This record gives sequence, C-alpha cells and structure tokens, in this order.
Amino acid sequence: MTAAGEGIVLSFHPTLAGDRFLWEQASLGTEEIDLIRQARAVLLPQTVSRQLYFLVRHNCPAVFPDYDLRFQWEGKVGDAMLFQTFAAPHPPTRVYPRVEALEQDHPLVGYTRSPLVFPCVVKANRGGEGRYTWLVHDHADLEHVVRRLKALELKGWFGFIIQEYVAGVERDLRVVVMGERLLSYWRINPGFHKNVARGGTIDPGQEPELQARGRREVASLCRRTGINLAGFDLIFPRGSRRPLFLEINYTFGRRGLGGTQGFQDMLQEEVRRWLDRQKIPRDA
Repeated sequence: MTAAGEGIVLSFHPTLAGDRFLWEQASLGTEEIDLIRQARAVLLPQTVSRQLYFLVRHNCPAVFPDYDLRFQWEGKVGDAMLFQTFAAPHPPTRVYPRVEALEQDHPLVGYTRSPLVFPCVVKANRGGEGRYTWLVHDHADLEHVVRRLKALELKGWFGFIIQEYVAGVERDLRVVVMGERLLSYWRINPGFHKNVARGGTIDPGQEPELQARGRREVASLCRRTGINLAGFDLIFPRGSRRPLFLEINYTFGRRGLGGTQGFQDMLQEEVRRWLDRQKIPRDA
C-alpha cells in the first residue's frame, strides 16, 4: 500500500476503495486538506456537496466523478441552460428565475411576459422522481402550480422552467453513463410521469436501434461536457427517430441497472478503468 500522503488514491466514497478513506460529512482541517493536495486522485460519492467538490477539484488533478457542470448549472434550470449552451436537442424551453417573471410585465425595465401555450410542462428547479413537475392544461392548472412555486420560494427554492409539452409519448429512455460505459432502458407509462417511482415499468429490450441512437446522443454530449456519472432522460417524439433531452439526474434509481449491487459492481469496474487512464498506480 502506498504510504499515506504519497501519491495516494483518496476516497470519500464508502464503496469505492482507495488507499485512504475520509467520510464526506466529517470535519475538515489542515491534515485532511493536505491529504487532498497530496493525493493523485480523489473519488467522491454522488451525494457530495458543492463545497467539498470544489475544495477537492481545486486541490487535486484527478477527481471522479466530473461534476463541474453539475454545480455550475444546478437543477432543472441548469439542465436547460446546459442543453441550450451545447446545442443538445430538447423541447422548446424558457427559464424563469422567479414566479414574478411569469405573473407580470415590468415595462420600466422593458420586460414583457412571454405568452404561454397550453398544454405545457412546468418543472421546479429542485425535486426528483417527478416531484414538482406538472403538466399544465389551462389557466386553472397554472394557478395551482403558481401557488406551489410560491410556496417553494418561501423555502428559498427559486427558479423553474416552462417547456413545450410533447404529446403522445408513452415512454422515455433512461441512458446512464458511468465512466466510459453507457447503458439504456425504457421507462414505460401511458401517463404523464414515466418515473419508476410513479408506476413506470422498465423494459431494456424494446427497439434497440432507437436506444443506440439515444446512447450516441448522450455520448456526444458527455464528450463535450466531461460528464461521466449521470442518468439522462430522453424522449422520441411520435414519428421521430431523433431523441430530445429532458433532464440530467446526477443521483438516479438503480432498478434498471441490476439493483444496488449491479450498479456498484459496474461503478467499481469503471472507476478502476478511470484510474488506469489517469496512469495512477494503485493496489488491486
């Protein structure tokens, strides 16, 4: 085993072995920060905080996973900005920093609200498994959603997007990237939410050609962004063979990946390969 502090692989991840382990919730002082600075590589959990991530990122040359853009563009608002910046195909989307921008014009600063076309999809910046995502059919639905968004703002949760609704879609494609490995499966539900937690069913076998197209789109985006651990949700509009990106999930369900054990086995293998690509020696 490498001597402590001498080119070690430092892990904050409870199931990814390194030469040294630090708990992500532990207090940090000079000794721990020196370990980060001296490490050749640092492994982080998906639950890492923004503060710890950037502490590590600025003090170690090799960090897995790459969450630069996760924390630069957070949440559903961040996803929309990332898709727009990298020209990733996605439904037409507008970003709202506050409910105020939806409710009223501000002529003194030259702001006029954009007209809404119903039905549309409203997504609060935070919330997973379809929570705080609404299909809005009319003004009555919108009033209900605005009340929910205002309640979130009272908690300090700001920002939401309004997206064009793509009708007739009964499934979405989850594409998971782990290192250089990509896996995909359909989540099927004739209702609005496709999440497994909301009753969606998993089917890894349907239309492999379309799945391959989705994986290629995700691989292209990952090459341009550096993202190497995330679950992407895509849809294929009716009659189209080109997918649209919906969102990026940096923590995601594992049922379509063989459960927790299957996910952990694949992640450990991909991290070993990632370490090999960094030319970082470590014990088997």
